[in-house]
Amino acid sequence: MKPVLILGAGINGAAVARELAINGIPVCIVDTGDVAGGATSRSSRLIHGGLRYLEYRDIALVRESLLERERLLKLAPHFVKPLRLVIPVERRFGGLWSGFVRFSELAQTTLGQTLLKFGRGPRGLLAIKAGLSIYDCLARSDSLPIHRIGSVTDEAGTGHNSPQVTSHFRWLCSYSDAQIEFPERFVLAMLEDARRAADANGKMLEILPYHRAVASKSPTNISIVPVNDDRSTAITGPPKTITPSIIINATGAWGDRTLEALGVRERQLLAGTKGSHLFTTHQPLIDALNGIGIYAEASDGRLIFILPCAGGVLIGTTDERFEDDPGNAVATPNEVDYLLRMVLDIFPDIGLTVDDVHMHHAGVRPLPKFDGPATAIPRGHSLEESRLGSTPILTLVGGKLTTCRSLAEEVARRVCQLSKHTQLTESTSRPLPGANKAGSHFLSEQQLAEAARNYRLTIDQVAAVWPLLGDRFHEIFTEDDNASIEGTNIPRSFARWSIKHEWCTKLEDLVERRMMLIFHPTIHGSTLRHLAGELVRAGKLNESQIDTEVDKVRSRLLKFYGRTATTDL
Repeated sequence: MKPVLILGAGINGAAVARELAINGIPVCIVDTGDVAGGATSRSSRLIHGGLRYLEYRDIALVRESLLERERLLKLAPHFVKPLRLVIPVERRFGGLWSGFVRFSELAQTTLGQTLLKFGRGPRGLLAIKAGLSIYDCLARSDSLPIHRIGSVTDEAGTGHNSPQVTSHFRWLCSYSDAQIEFPERFVLAMLEDARRAADANGKMLEILPYHRAVASKSPTNISIVPVNDDRSTAITGPPKTITPSIIINATGAWGDRTLEALGVRERQLLAGTKGSHLFTTHQPLIDALNGIGIYAEASDGRLIFILPCAGGVLIGTTDERFEDDPGNAVATPNEVDYLLRMVLDIFPDIGLTVDDVHMHHAGVRPLPKFDGPATAIPRGHSLEESRLGSTPILTLVGGKLTTCRSLAEEVARRVCQLSKHTQLTESTSRPLPGANKAGSHFLSEQQLAEAARNYRLTIDQVAAVWPLLGDRFHEIFTEDDNASIEGTNIPRSFARWSIKHEWCTKLEDLVERRMMLIFHPTIHGSTLRHLAGELVRAGKLNESQIDTEVDKVRSRLLKFYGRTATTDL
């Protein structure tokens, strides 16, 4: 069988590659950037059912998302963990009129938007209670507790760890969802599982970051060309030509641009919106959350998250139309100020300022073209079919972290139909590499100490790496050289293993999506140089390029994350 060519190595492209490999279908996956380098790494890092989708009557999407949330908690417990969220409420009856307009689908019309202006105001207790009751009913979760409601002063209402919100709220409504702190690592685990499945089935799996697919003169052939900016010795070489049976366009918000580059003329399929996030290690805010997330309504009706994440707090998100190249999306000063104001509306006494913003980022959602308001754009996913000559192209429209597996399953079914491939094995009960039998998302103090002792590591080193690997930790640490990368608790042996086995090409790949140093308290210049040296050691960078590579990463950190790497330790 000819290989299926997947364009895009984000969450959905990786999930599709895994699903096809499990089914014994040869795959080549290509991305012009790094694995998980787009919207996957700029998300709210939630695995959730989409509580707010209930208002827009998208019951099918909520049910699918809740089912997938439950599966991922079991199949990837090292990445996906339960998260309790609280909705602070100040009124009893607010939001009933606006909820009716949204539920009736009038919100997608000009009339509906006019009617919403008359019913503007925060959602009240009755509307939220009704939504949470439906949410729990649809979830039917055997692993997460149902919602609870209590007054702000009644700790028994939502538990003794309730966030310390401002006194103008009267009730706290708590409910359950899940969080994935490092979706970048989740994508790498899916690709590893795809590699294992391909090996077991004796089928091809080729993963090519920093490559571009170019249509050749023959409509049945595709040239795979390195995207070479002279920064890496690992992405040089002549183009290769493949003849795919099917092309999967999983390039997210770049989907229309991808079709155009292939010479396929289609109506506009996508019109993404930009979502910006802040990350802070501001201790008063961390203390105020008490380990519980906030899902609150801003004064303009927009819903925002304030979430414990990676030792700090993730705040998001905005939802603005974005027509530029998605690769140019950055969080603007206005968006940063907006999100800070929203936090201070809920926690006015914590003293959070722009100086406390540790990092910010922005991504573009691959949403379908829609003429209504941004908040009413459907959040489900669909497949749009076109052709390049006689080769079918399936373009993925929409999709999110939570439903990546079920979307991939849908794509695999269609690929099997188009290729007349009879085997169809689903991944509904297949754990991701690193999932432990106990289904735990953390190590106890005893387990930390035992792992440190067994592998001659410090407890801090184990604690830094285990969240990135889960039980694969035990597959990796066999080398004697376990000194840490300068300025971190990450063992040098892990960096070397990642460069060798995780499709790592550039220094930014290590910093942003392998070691997850983007969340690290401080990024030192010596850390960057040390990691660049490991790339030289692996033959992926020339020693003469170290200074240039470090400078480029410094510029990226400042432009896309608002982070400044220190000069040295």
